[in-house]
Amino acid sequence: MSRAAVVCTDSSALLGEHDVARLGIEVVPIGIVLDGELVQADLEPDRFYARLAAGATVATSQPSPAEFAAAYAAAAARGARSVISIHLDERVSGTAGSAEIAAREAPIPVNIVTTPTVSFGVGICARAAAEALAAGTSPRVATKLARRLGSRVRNVFVAPGAPGGRVSEPAGWAVLAFADGRTQPLATCAGLVEAVDLMVEHILASSQPIRAAVGHAAAVSEPAADDLAARLANSGSVTELERYRVGPAVGAHTGPFSFGAFWLPG
Repeated sequence: MSRAAVVCTDSSALLGEHDVARLGIEVVPIGIVLDGELVQADLEPDRFYARLAAGATVATSQPSPAEFAAAYAAAAARGARSVISIHLDERVSGTAGSAEIAAREAPIPVNIVTTPTVSFGVGICARAAAEALAAGTSPRVATKLARRLGSRVRNVFVAPGAPGGRVSEPAGWAVLAFADGRTQPLATCAGLVEAVDLMVEHILASSQPIRAAVGHAAAVSEPAADDLAARLANSGSVTELERYRVGPAVGAHTGPFSFGAFWLPG
């Protein structure tokens, strides 16, 4: 059956397998380089963080234009008449640039959307666009929706012991946010408890209702994420709360102990 459009994104959007399958989203993998070796891009998070804990060095490799071209061709083969390709802030990654190169030769029109967010913030935008398409919305309106959400979604996180790359963490427990194309420190805390306190305070600073998502990297960071999620759920301000996992494509930059949240007015 012919489809008006298919959403494409990359694995740094951290979309769960259920949403990808349910909405027919094309996901192009970010390459993971451990100790100089390119490993399978869908490396299971616990195995990945175990390698980091054992001292492995890590880097990421953005998808090539050929990989995006294959995803766009797959969408066309499924009957899509166009693609909405949604990716992270182009100021911190060349991923969208690779997508743009592939789009020039794609067999169907491809609209590249670069959002001013990263990680699961991109996933929120991609999922919303795909859900809108599934409900019968036009590709033009779904594209506008993704752009609008990208400008509204906010984030806060901690990344103690981050391997480096896009995340530059001050000494100590720092509460961070990605905004305006860079990671910015919001406050430096004495420890984990104070960091969670400040994250909750920052997320709930507005009196408006919000929808929130809380994620964690390695299993060791899950209890802190649980605490953050519980406090948000009990605040009375959060109308919807979900959980996500920080996979290797993002954890390579934020480290195994990272956790945080994305939210937007809800």
